[in-house]
Amino acid sequence: MRRWFGGFLLAVLSACLFGCSATGPRFSELSQSLPSLGENEGRIYFYRDSIVGMAVQPEVSVNGQVVGKSQPNSFFFIDRPAGTYRATAQTEAEGSIDIVLRPKQTAYVRMSIGIGFLVGRPAFARVGETEGRSALPPLAYGGTEPASAKAASTTPVAPPLPATPTPPAPTPTATPVRQAAVTPNAPAPASVATIQPMAAPSPPPVPATSEATPFARTPVNDLRLLLQPAR
Repeated sequence: MRRWFGGFLLAVLSACLFGCSATGPRFSELSQSLPSLGENEGRIYFYRDSIVGMAVQPEVSVNGQVVGKSQPNSFFFIDRPAGTYRATAQTEAEGSIDIVLRPKQTAYVRMSIGIGFLVGRPAFARVGETEGRSALPPLAYGGTEPASAKAASTTPVAPPLPATPTPPAPTPTATPVRQAAVTPNAPAPASVATIQPMAAPSPPPVPATSEATPFARTPVNDLRLLLQPAR
């Protein structure tokens, strides 16, 4: 009976652990593709590596902005300009921590759930870089935005190649139709004979008579009579 009850309790705990844990990729899979920090930026890792109080998963806010959840066996991170930040989480009680972030610095904050009167008390603890880096690899990403999209946004994109200009299509133009030039009153071709009316023949010229000629008006017969010798 005890063995059966122990097996049932283990199955329930395993199902609850699987359902409550983050389902994102592990830190070891994302570490090489995480974005680089800006000149005046720092990074804060929040992680929870314990299953104690696994059913309690309060939201975590930084300066009033929700940045993730405190889930067992998970982590998330934020990049912020250098300055002082306050992280808080609340159930029946509130837990908080102040973090001073310097340019290019990476801070590690361990989250946990303490035993409370009704639910559980969230807690934060700042840890060193060695402890934080060794705890992250097996943990799953549980941030509010996909880590792959965040990493992809920082990958430089090659500028698009300039488009090859397409020559404009030739515009069809109408071919002018040559027309024969018509000259008004053009003369008829030489090959066509022109028929002209025949002119009336002019009369032969009459020889002019001189008034000084004595016999100009004398008939020829009379002249013959005058020229005959007298008998």
